Order: sequence, then C-alpha cells, then structure tokens
Amino acid sequence: MDRYAIIKESILSKVPSAPERALIEQIDIREEDGTVIIFCPNSFSQKFLSKQYKDPIVQSVRAVLERPADVQFCVRQEERPAQEDFAREYPVQMTLPSFSTPSPQNGLNNNFTFEEFIVGRCNAFAYEAAMAVSDEDISKYNPLYFFSDIGLGKSHIAHAIGNRVVRSKESVSVKYTTARDFSQDYVHSVRNNCMNDFKRSYAPGELDIFFIDDVHIFKNKEKTQVELCHVLDDLISAGKQVILSGFRPPSSMSQIDKGLRSRFSSGLVIDLKRPDKDTRVKIVRFKAKKAGVALPEEVVEFISTNVLSSIRELESAVMTITAMGSLMKRRITLDLAKELLEGTLEKQEKITVELIQNFVSKNFCISKDTLTSPSRKKDIVYPRQVAIFLCRRYTREPLQNIGNAFLRKHSSIIHSLETIETMYKQNLKVKREIDFLIEKFESETS
Repeated sequence: MDRYAIIKESILSKVPSAPERALIEQIDIREEDGTVIIFCPNSFSQKFLSKQYKDPIVQSVRAVLERPADVQFCVRQEERPAQEDFAREYPVQMTLPSFSTPSPQNGLNNNFTFEEFIVGRCNAFAYEAAMAVSDEDISKYNPLYFFSDIGLGKSHIAHAIGNRVVRSKESVSVKYTTARDFSQDYVHSVRNNCMNDFKRSYAPGELDIFFIDDVHIFKNKEKTQVELCHVLDDLISAGKQVILSGFRPPSSMSQIDKGLRSRFSSGLVIDLKRPDKDTRVKIVRFKAKKAGVALPEEVVEFISTNVLSSIRELESAVMTITAMGSLMKRRITLDLAKELLEGTLEKQEKITVELIQNFVSKNFCISKDTLTSPSRKKDIVYPRQVAIFLCRRYTREPLQNIGNAFLRKHSSIIHSLETIETMYKQNLKVKREIDFLIEKFESETS
C-alpha cells in the first residue's frame, strides 16, 4: 500500500458517517512541489471536505508523511469542464425584476412588506415572531435569526420588520446590510485607516435595529468575524434589536467562530420551510391578483402542484404566464401554462423515486435491493427512512406510490417519515448527515 492509500485509510478511520465515507472514497491524493493535493470528483465534494474535514485530513497527511505539509483541495478538471463547474455552482434561475431599489438611508427594500408576505404553515412562526418584534418590543427576541434555503422569504421578512418599524416609529434608526457589504466595509476601513468611522456607523448610538443578511458568507473571515462579534455585543447589550439571516442554522456553520455562532443562536432561531400546497395556492392567487390577472383555477392548481422548489420560482412562474398573456395577447389556459413551464417541469420530472433510491444506496454503500428488502437491521432501516424522507421532499409521488417502490404499506411509510423527522429535529448527528445528503443531492441534480 503506497503512502497516499495509507493517508486515505487514516482519513476514513476518522469518519463515522457512511455517506461521508463514500465521498472520501472518491478522492485522489497526490503531492506536487511539496503541497499535498486532495483531488475531489466535483465542486460539492471540494467544498464539503475542505469545510467539514480539513483538520482531520491535514492531521492524517502530516502523520503519515511525518513532516509538515500544506494541503489544498481541488476539483478533477478532466471530469468536469470549468464552464460546467460554474453552471453547477451558480445555477441559472429565472427571477423577478426588482421594481424598487433599497433605500440609500437604511438599505431597506420597500417592496418587502408584511402585506406582501403570504403566511402558511411553513412560515407562520416566523411571521408571528416578526410581527411581535415590529409591533411590541424591538428587543423582544434578540437576536432574531432566520434561516432557509434560497427563495423562501428570509430576507423578505427581515425587510418587512424594518419597513413596518420605520413607518410606525419615525424616531427609530434602522440599518440593513449584507455580510458581503459588511466585510467589504471592514476591509476598506482597515486599508484606509478609518476604523473609527466604521465603528461609529455600527455603534448603539447610531442604530436601533440592525439587519445583516447571508451571515454564512462570513466563513473563514476570521478578523471580520471578530469585529462582528464586537458590533453584536455592543448593540445587544444596549438593548438594540439585531436580526440575522443565513442559509443554515448557526450550529451547522462549522467555519464560523464558535463565539460568533453562539451569539447567532443566543436568541430566537427560526426555520422558514418550503411552502406546502395550501400556501403555494395562496401565493399563486395573490401574485396573479396583484398583476391584475384572474388565473383559471386549473392553472392555479397546475402551478401550485408542479412548482415546488421555492417561493421565488412560484412568483417567477406566475409572472411568466401573466406576462405572456398580456404582452402576446394570448388567453391564459392550462396548455399555455404547460408550454411556458416546460423547462421547470423537466428538471423536476427527472427526480424520481428510483433516482433517490440509487443515490441513497450509493451513499450508504448498500444495494438498492437491500434498501427495499424486508430487513429490519438498524443499518438498513435508517438509510431506507432517509430515502423515503427524500422521496417525500423531492417528488410529487403520493405516499402509496412511494410505499410500493419500497415494498412497504402506507402506514409504514408514514411511520418512517415521522421517525426520521423526529430524529432530524432531536439528533444533531442525524440532522448533520441529512443536511449533507440534501446538499449533495441538490448539487448532483441541479
């Protein structure tokens, strides 16, 4: 066994999770000019391993080589052209144009209000907390942290709080910024020796409410994280409201300093989930009404049944259909909706129960036949429950059909879903593993 194989075995010995072990099995290790290169099969693998397993990998490399060594993570370019990498990392997505630019005074987007926020089971808790903060006490929940996937309303609800407070309390000072802008401001201040101006702009005497979006972007920015800690401590200690948002809960952002993560999670942390069917119907009807178009009920049903990924894509679908009806003078029918949303549906239709079964089987290193077998062994039951969970999340198949695919009764499928959802909420190891699989699956199917 060569030393690179020994390094890989050493890394694998430190990884308990079967899906993550399967990911590490795919890497190649080589040394070039004194630097050890970890060649990953795709950009997802590169990002995940460099984020979650950099320290164990570096430890294994240095232990086997018995000397210090720099470690870099790269994508095997011959397996994915650079242009494709870019497309995978930044998927093309139709978005609505913005009809209002953020206010230069406070950074708020005037379009994002509570009147425009459609409430359903997926976001009711977030809505109530946001209303409480804006109407009752601006430091009632401090900090208030929203997280969700892209396009599910976390930025909208943060802006809505600010817009409501500004309208009702003229003396309140509000500032909205993004993690990227905060970082750029900090770097500019350091380089131009104007840190006093930077600190003053975020001081409690200047702000009553501070919003900062996309906090996951702070990963690996150590000095910026330290400065943000000071800003948050000063504001919260002075009773000023802090509102944050990101893609992930604070506990899962391993490349954010523990102290900063602790501050993110010290208040109220709220998950905005994907909209359920009833909420999607409400959104479609509301957006169509706002556009001055009466959509046929069968078109409303078609859009809300088939566009599942995000609120943003629902809005985009409604805008596309209503614009076509208006600009091209075409009557809005079910056939027109199907024609215009063909691309979206093709993407969703390629995600099948079988595709998910194969994905889970590969990542847990078991066969598809074993996954659907009658076995009740723990190391088979858990992957099966994960697969059922993903089928429910990513396909439109009714539970009966999912049950048939796994050779299980309807009641068994419901039990599996309830079990895995409970484990996801209560067991951090399970949550981390499922989040990893979700991120990997979406990367592979985007």
